[in-house]
Amino acid sequence: MKNINRVCISMVAAAFALSSVTAMAQSSAVKEDKAQLKSDQSALKREESKMKADAKTQAADTKEGKMSSMSKDSEKVYKDQQAVAGQKKDLAADKAGSLQQKADKDALKREQTKLKADTKTMKADSKEGKMAAESKDAEKVYKDSMNVKGEKKDIAADKAMMKK
Repeated sequence: MKNINRVCISMVAAAFALSSVTAMAQSSAVKEDKAQLKSDQSALKREESKMKADAKTQAADTKEGKMSSMSKDSEKVYKDQQAVAGQKKDLAADKAGSLQQKADKDALKREQTKLKADTKTMKADSKEGKMAAESKDAEKVYKDSMNVKGEKKDIAADKAMMKK
């Protein structure tokens, strides 16, 4: 009987020891999850503040007409419009029937064709959502918003892990 009691006592002691190790491991995992959640929340705040700053910069650049507020496509169209206006001005200053007038008419046609093609490209890129249709400032704001979404997703995953 004494042997059975010894075996039972040792089994109970082993069970208590195992449960205390498991409890310590679980509390450690909970602490890690809380730390990760806190880290993700601070990263979210950083990303949101960066996005707000970039949005303000974009609005200011657009208001001031800076080139960083223009997309590559719209910049091409703008330059083409300026070239067409310049060719029209040159054409108006030429003498009627001169070789220079003929050359300027040809150059005007080339510039107008280029303007038409670049305008078409800009519209197609905008419709398809290509980044060439976005300004540098808009691209920064877009990337920041994607980072914020990612951080929110991480926080949701952390909270789900803590509930388990």
